Amino acid sequence: MKKSILIIDDKTEFRTLTRTILLSKYDVESAENGIEALSLLQNGYQPDLIVTDLMMPVLGGKDFVEQLKSSGAFKNIPVIVLSSIDKSDEKIKLINLGANDYLEKPYNPAELHARIENLLKNK
Repeated sequence: MKKSILIIDDKTEFRTLTRTILLSKYDVESAENGIEALSLLQNGYQPDLIVTDLMMPVLGGKDFVEQLKSSGAFKNIPVIVLSSIDKSDEKIKLINLGANDYLEKPYNPAELHARIENLLKNK
């Protein structure tokens, strides 16, 4: 059975691209923002891993990670944050909030696959 991944990003092009890259190995669901993603989770969707953008309207990646990791039911779902922000202090904040990895956009698809495999193997 394929592992499932939730992609969260407000840009349709990015969601579609990442979905296409991951569909060969995973079942993929997507959401436009953190609120939509939390709704999916609260309605029973249980992904094996989440890939989220950082900068989104409504509920951005940082606040999403904070809410996810503070919840009892979802705190153990690994999270990879993708962002064009290349600041060490931002990466440190996200890791301290509970993000498991941080990858800069544009990303190498092979690197994303490797990071996902590593997190799923160590879950």
